[in-house]
Amino acid sequence: MATLRAKMQQLDWDDLHSLIAVARAGSLAGAAAALGTHRSTVLRRIDRLEARLGIRVFDRTPQGLALTAAGERVAAQVERMADAADEVLQSADADHGRPVGNIRLAATFNLGFGLLPKVIGRFRAAYPEITVEVIGTLDGYSTIHPDQFDIALRTLEGDVAKHEQMVGRCLGKLPLAVYGGKSYFTNMPIPRSKGLRQHNLLLGCGALSNLSGSRWFEGSRKSNTIVYRASSMLLLLAAAREGLGLACLPSYLGESDSRLVRAFEVPKEHCADLWVLRHAHSRNNARLRVFAEFLATELRPYVLATR
Repeated sequence: MATLRAKMQQLDWDDLHSLIAVARAGSLAGAAAALGTHRSTVLRRIDRLEARLGIRVFDRTPQGLALTAAGERVAAQVERMADAADEVLQSADADHGRPVGNIRLAATFNLGFGLLPKVIGRFRAAYPEITVEVIGTLDGYSTIHPDQFDIALRTLEGDVAKHEQMVGRCLGKLPLAVYGGKSYFTNMPIPRSKGLRQHNLLLGCGALSNLSGSRWFEGSRKSNTIVYRASSMLLLLAAAREGLGLACLPSYLGESDSRLVRAFEVPKEHCADLWVLRHAHSRNNARLRVFAEFLATELRPYVLATR
């Protein structure tokens, strides 16, 4: 018993967290993406966990990593530990009279850059006992692993099936508009409609090009007008700011940059819905409930009504 207790005292929660992430993803790369860290870091944590436990928790196969029988038992115990830790924090909330603890918020880099700092600043002023950890994601619609976050801000275009294990609400549609840099408009007229034949266009590539707003904007193009493509809104924002051409951007990004000029708005039907989501089992968690309500209130001025 003393030896087991000593082993337990040596365990690191990050190592246990990595165990669960690898078990769910089936690979180091998938786990690293879910945890927002590097593959080598996940491997180092797994190796350290196996060394401290004195057992092999994963079999290395050509197809990836597979839990051993002992690993399955450990993973099940870690899941129970996580649930117990959440119960402890909920109990602390109740005893303290005010929400306390840590909240992991999954959100796109766009939202993390353009909106969340001011919102989280106001939240921290009201609830200084809560720490918010922002987990950046490249997009707002891909499936994210449940162990990666407590609350998620997702930008969805009708596809909520991937997130059916969560509960939440749609706040409205995030407006889009076409912007250009002030320097660009010193030599070009500001367009007020979709007719952009003489303009240089900055377009998305990869997954970004498949969004409804991006497809609508690309439909504006004529020959020889595409001067730049990028895989993220922040890269398009930077290019537009430097006067390279016109970009379709979320209004909360474009309106906050004094170096950009709005040309015209994108039709509402091409804008994504903004959702605040959390796990169904966290309905009664005081700090998550308070934070979700705060996000909903603070973000509503930035969205359009869905009807």
